[in-house]
Amino acid sequence: MQRVSACLTLRIFLAAVAFGFCSTAFAQGDRATITGTISDPAGAVVANAPIEAKNTQTGAVYQTASTATGNYTLSQLPVGSYELNVAVSGFKKYVRQNIVLQVAQVLRQDVSLEVGSATEAVTVSAETTLLKTESGELSHNVSSAQMDNLPILGIGQSFAGSSGIRNPQAAAFLLPGSYVQPNSNVRINGAPGNTASYRIEGQDASNGQVPATQAQVQPSIDAIQEVTIQTSNFAAEYGQVGGGFFNYTMKSGTNQIHGSAYDYFVNEAFNANTPWVNTKPLARRNDYGFTVGGPVYIPKVYNGHDKTFFFFNFEQFREKIGVNNQTITLPVAAYRAGNFAPALTGKSLGTDVLGNTIVENGVYDPFSTQTTAAGQRVRTLFPGNQIPQTAAYLDPVAQKIQALIPATNRPGLINNAILPYISQRVTDIPTIKMDHSLGSKAKLSYLWQQTRTESQYSQTFGASDGLPLPITAAIGTFIHAHVQRLNYDYTVTPTLLFHAGIGYQDNNFTDDAPVLDYNPLQQLGLKGATVNRLFPAFSGLTTPTQGGMKNMGPGSNRHPLIYEKPTANTSLTWVKDNHTYKIGGELRIDSNASTLYNNTAGAYAFSSIETGLPYLQTTTVNGSNIGFPYASFLLGDVDSVSIAPTNNIRLGKHAMGLFIQDTWKVTRKLTVDYGLRWDYSTYLKEQYGKLAQFAPLVPNVAAGGHLGAVQFEGSGPGKCNCSFANNYPYAIGPRLGVAYQLTPKTVIRGGWGIVYSGTGDANGATQGALTLLQPALSPTFGDPVVNLQNGVGAPPPFPNFNPAQYPQTGYATKQAPAVWYDQNAGRPPRMMQWSIGIQREISNNLVLEASYVANRGVWWYSSQLIDVNALTPDVIAAAGLNINSTADQAILRATIGSVAAGRFQNKLPYAGFPTTATVAQSLRPFPQFSSISSLWSPLGKTWYDSLQTKAIKRLSHGLTLSSVFTWQKQFALGATSNPVVGANGTSGGAPVNDVFNRNQNKYLAQFDQPLSFNVAINYTVPGKKFGDGMAMKALSWVARDWSLNSLLAYASGLPLQAPAAQSNLATYLFRGTFANRVAGQPLFTQDLNCHCFDPAKNFVLNPNAWADPAVGQFSTSAAYYSDYRQQRRPNETFAVGRIFRIREKMDFNLRIEFSNALNRAQMPAPSSTNAKQTQTCVGGPCATGSATSAGFGFINTAAVAATTTTGTPSSRQGTLVGRFTF
Repeated sequence: MQRVSACLTLRIFLAAVAFGFCSTAFAQGDRATITGTISDPAGAVVANAPIEAKNTQTGAVYQTASTATGNYTLSQLPVGSYELNVAVSGFKKYVRQNIVLQVAQVLRQDVSLEVGSATEAVTVSAETTLLKTESGELSHNVSSAQMDNLPILGIGQSFAGSSGIRNPQAAAFLLPGSYVQPNSNVRINGAPGNTASYRIEGQDASNGQVPATQAQVQPSIDAIQEVTIQTSNFAAEYGQVGGGFFNYTMKSGTNQIHGSAYDYFVNEAFNANTPWVNTKPLARRNDYGFTVGGPVYIPKVYNGHDKTFFFFNFEQFREKIGVNNQTITLPVAAYRAGNFAPALTGKSLGTDVLGNTIVENGVYDPFSTQTTAAGQRVRTLFPGNQIPQTAAYLDPVAQKIQALIPATNRPGLINNAILPYISQRVTDIPTIKMDHSLGSKAKLSYLWQQTRTESQYSQTFGASDGLPLPITAAIGTFIHAHVQRLNYDYTVTPTLLFHAGIGYQDNNFTDDAPVLDYNPLQQLGLKGATVNRLFPAFSGLTTPTQGGMKNMGPGSNRHPLIYEKPTANTSLTWVKDNHTYKIGGELRIDSNASTLYNNTAGAYAFSSIETGLPYLQTTTVNGSNIGFPYASFLLGDVDSVSIAPTNNIRLGKHAMGLFIQDTWKVTRKLTVDYGLRWDYSTYLKEQYGKLAQFAPLVPNVAAGGHLGAVQFEGSGPGKCNCSFANNYPYAIGPRLGVAYQLTPKTVIRGGWGIVYSGTGDANGATQGALTLLQPALSPTFGDPVVNLQNGVGAPPPFPNFNPAQYPQTGYATKQAPAVWYDQNAGRPPRMMQWSIGIQREISNNLVLEASYVANRGVWWYSSQLIDVNALTPDVIAAAGLNINSTADQAILRATIGSVAAGRFQNKLPYAGFPTTATVAQSLRPFPQFSSISSLWSPLGKTWYDSLQTKAIKRLSHGLTLSSVFTWQKQFALGATSNPVVGANGTSGGAPVNDVFNRNQNKYLAQFDQPLSFNVAINYTVPGKKFGDGMAMKALSWVARDWSLNSLLAYASGLPLQAPAAQSNLATYLFRGTFANRVAGQPLFTQDLNCHCFDPAKNFVLNPNAWADPAVGQFSTSAAYYSDYRQQRRPNETFAVGRIFRIREKMDFNLRIEFSNALNRAQMPAPSSTNAKQTQTCVGGPCATGSATSAGFGFINTAAVAATTTTGTPSSRQGTLVGRFTF
């Protein structure tokens, strides 16, 4: 496979090279443009005027000439400082200095010539205007120096994501309409999370492997010149994006040697104690590095001044954290001895069919099972809730596993242990960039970057828990990524410019467990492992309120994964009269190859079912639990099991885009941008057809010929000779932007356009429908699927192209392919954007802007809005049953072979259908299978409206300031973030209450925050002379160059999701629903923002505010309400320091930064999923002042994380920063 991969990669790369250099119909979006009009003193245009822009740092010269209408455009200019020169016979030479260009900026610079000799010069050195007069685009520029000066570049997993190193996504904190959790969730202007596009040196650098974790391929902060984030109304050359463009331009060398060395140092001495837990975790982090850049100069061999330049950056992050505040749940001594009396709450849940009292968390003896005359299977409680300590009851494999579990070291049934461990991580990013001028017309640049991060134990995504080997759930992350770029620019004529670029990106990801040679048979007596590599995975061992045991063993996605992406783009720009035409396009190819070891040792899930009451067909009554999962574990009674062979797959897709656009200067005051873009993206598919889907129209011989089988894509034996989905060829997006300079200091800007996002990514998933055996469930509710001491049989080989391999004999349901590919899976999401705003220059250094920004999104992927195997109320009615009838609901829940099934007893949908399945299951369209997720169904929608204001104050008198305010409203209908090829079809999907009434599922978006306000301040005390004496000079030195930097961030709290109804709808309709909101009842018992209660002693949510809908009915509730929100999480960050001027162009900056500087206690969100969940307290019944332990409205302060869901630290965190520059 490695040889095939290498050959394929070489072919792809060569194709990309040919594409990049041979095409002239294809854009580098990281460059800038200077445009304007040349006129004489009378205002008449001057044609054919030679114009030259010189980069003052590199000496590179860019030339053009004015057109017949006096218009000129200098495009494809690298960002930096320029000097503009216009020399026309009969006029004085015009020199415009201090022109600073930013990424994707279009700067208007009109030139009015004065009559005179060419030897005379008119020099203008004032800073350029902050007004944007040439485009309707909404964009925001942030330089790396701005990011560094502001205390927003925290290090460590809490601030920067799992890699720990400073993350350039932090620039989004300075945007209106943004929600940012670095390396986890970035949302811009209401688009679903992680649908932004990232470009490095003009080419796509998005992480198509796992879109959320962009840090895996991120550039180093100190290698970035600046980042421009384009959020709306961008030109046609930008496409295949949802939530904004992050456009990174990397630093280049100049004619002067420049460099820096820096260190960001974190120590727990700078931090405040974690609230409520009152501990201060060991924190030892360093983020350090250096840069150097200049001309390539080899004495007596080569002088690269004004021609060849280099820039090198090396950054490394090292972290060592002693984690001593992470609480986990372990079995108490009584549970280990089979005594589950501590789990009893004294709550009666009624009586069973024999008249015996049903108690909450009662453990029922599986060996006491008896069947009543009505076919109902009932059991008796273990006396005293105690499992007998005999070999007949205690499973020997479970006993060996329990012997590996450490004892508790804290009181209580949950969160009763802290097992300290050391978390370590090393991340480094070396970068090198070369620039070379091939004469006056041609420029060449090359970039190489590596991002490498390694950690065996990590809290973030690593599932580290402190448990000993081999039972720990910890998994490591070992990621090596590379980015390469080669760009070529050529001035064909003064008004015709050509650009071509090629790139290559790869990402090698491995997430192995610390033990890779475990033999379950030898060490546990557990049979069934297909590879002796991993400790088996055990889950479902605990309850939310009465404890048990946390998950053990490595979870999903234990695999090496290789992601590769060749890219290419090219464009041609032509300036003609008042028009600047541009045509071009881009190509990118995504490939994901992986080898999967997931579940090769077996994944064993436990439940209360096996120690509950089988006839109830549920483990909960009115929100209270029956049975106990850890008791089921001691008995060895497995609820479901998965076992898989090792397998390998290769997923791939490609995307291309073509565009044509024009910037038309209608008048000197009015500029119109218009263009058209066409995108074509294929859906993600497996190269060799190894992935399967559910095929609703294929007869299944294993299900008596009933429709619904397994289907494999592609051609050949066992394949369907088809494609699972269709690609969409009509992604055509018009764009229009208008900028009108109403007065010299006022600009009105607006725009409208249609933008298409990309098709679905793998999102780190490596399993498709049948790359692993689906969980096997028991054919009889309440009985185990297997017993631990007996193990599990071998799975079928991979790949297995048998279309009738499921359902397996002896299993009721669930033996099914995981997903069904929507026929429109190749249709990319579409967003219509528009805005209108006004920009006003208050002074030369201060600009205010206010805009109405809106968009409407359709075709976002949503698996929740379609149920392929739904049991609809119409089908139930057609069977003669009334969904509202209690008696008919009992029939639906009854097993089809029992007397309780009534007239449906033994009425099988096909020969061989298991009689232990329910009547409801038999009525499903495909009764041989349970629920089947749709993949990439383009049914989701979003709505976004906002008022966005922005104030920018450029540096003057030592002060720089920017402020953004957003007043917004966000709605979503099933729009999903990050669709996944995998067992459940999606990740991060929007909640859906009633799939049968699709349009009723339009709710507030999950991350809706109506108000947000950020202020970024940089102030440096300017030098001031107090006098001439020694004392006065000393005072001047002491007082100057102190710096105060701050980011003040305030926003509404995030919505809380409505609790789930406890009406057991899922037991016969296979779908849950929300509880209804009760009119007149307050949602909260405490004001979460009042700072007037102890969260460790109060339940903050009112359970009486929610009520279950009528039995058999879906609720009318929304998923989110505007007045049902988490605590607001303000974050004030401050940095105080001093700049020491060593000598000219050499200084040292020393400062200390604090995030959550005011040490506001940040509470975790309260438990809100089940309004009927019993509210319990430590030590017994709850009374005033009792410490809460679990239940609806419980705030788990004992498990408070280092940061909250909004990235605000739960306590003050400090960083010492030192930076030397020259």
